[in-house]
Amino acid sequence: MTPFEVKRLPEFKTLNEGQKICALAALTGENMLIMGGGGVGKSHMINFLSKILPELVITASTGIASIPIQGQTLASFMGFGKDVKNLEDARNMNRATRERLAACKAILIDEDSMVRIDLFEQMEARFRAAKGNSRYFGGVQVILVGDFCQLPPVLAGDTQQGWFKRQYENRRYLFESSSYTRGGFTSYVLNEYVRQSDPLTRRVMRSLRMGHNLDKVVRFFNTRALGLVSEDALKICKTNKKVSAINASAMAKVKAPAFTAHGKVKGRFPNKLKMVEDNIVLKRGCRLLLMVNDPDRRFQNGDLGVLVGVTPKGINVRLDRGGVVHVTPHTWENFAYNTNGDGLAKQAVGTFKQLPVRLGYAITAHKSQGMTLNEAEIDLSGNYNEAGLSYVTLSRIKTLDKLKLTTPLKVKDIQTCKKATDFTYQESMKALSRRDSDKRRFSLVDPLARAA
Repeated sequence: MTPFEVKRLPEFKTLNEGQKICALAALTGENMLIMGGGGVGKSHMINFLSKILPELVITASTGIASIPIQGQTLASFMGFGKDVKNLEDARNMNRATRERLAACKAILIDEDSMVRIDLFEQMEARFRAAKGNSRYFGGVQVILVGDFCQLPPVLAGDTQQGWFKRQYENRRYLFESSSYTRGGFTSYVLNEYVRQSDPLTRRVMRSLRMGHNLDKVVRFFNTRALGLVSEDALKICKTNKKVSAINASAMAKVKAPAFTAHGKVKGRFPNKLKMVEDNIVLKRGCRLLLMVNDPDRRFQNGDLGVLVGVTPKGINVRLDRGGVVHVTPHTWENFAYNTNGDGLAKQAVGTFKQLPVRLGYAITAHKSQGMTLNEAEIDLSGNYNEAGLSYVTLSRIKTLDKLKLTTPLKVKDIQTCKKATDFTYQESMKALSRRDSDKRRFSLVDPLARAA
């Protein structure tokens, strides 16, 4: 689509200033880094880009992140398996992978903070080999989306950590790679928050995200988190073990016969992609957390309620915010890209059909990522911690008076990675200082305002 055609779309008019700039910049074919904290509309931006760039391949660093944006995991699209351990391995690929990557013209990667430097460099080397092109990424346009101040890349196991340390020392993030430096990425920042409306809360959330003035941040949360929550408020914890114990204890107190909702898989749909359990044990009267947005807007991802009835086609849930909704099984699709003539075609290679619910007593901080909650009880106790975890958890809530902390927040509860926050700050400042020139570049300046 041309910039003129994009600007005429009704959806374009609903975008904020930063989103409009990102959309028009994507049309230029440049490599981009789209940054922003929780609740600034990154997912909405991805959906819009997929509409205006029909050749854009949508991927994410994890399976759970790929499903809501109707994409594919980056490793799967690139054809990476356990056999790819270095750049030489990356350059060798089977015919189907080579043809698929050769046909790729543009790729978007969501949740870029969790893409390790080795995977990013292997991706760049494999694109070059598949394209037979010495340009960086083989000339493929790369659009990175995410927040490096949130969850970092993961290293699994002592063996992998030892190998990684020898290869990369203390480098872990993709922006520490020469592939990023030489790839000519232009940074753009989304900074208009849609989750928290209070300006002071927004400022404190920014400080929490960046690791600034943490003494003041802690005092603010401990003072403003009034705990005005119902006894049924969702609990957010660090570990699966604690979440499972809370859910099991709460379900044992519900005096009603249990029944099981069984999920159905067709085709290829790995467990790591599933938003909910294969088999969900439920009881009338149990608390539920809804995990999808209803197309008819009767409920949304993050809504809480009580199971009040069972029908032949689904369940009835009385929402905490009012009203009873009928929830039927939802079908998630696992997408993959395959060659189609000279281009790529996205098709569903598998589906998972199940009630879009989890037990609504407790959830892990990792699984809460992306949710907007009206109220929550947050437990940050325990030895397990990692950079960005506290920010991901505490930024779920719309207003702090509806936040309950099981124990007062401490500075040591907040872990940040200095290299990630420094990079984010520097690139954000570059993007913001360029905002006026970007508006002129893409003809987004009001002619009357310019004349004045």
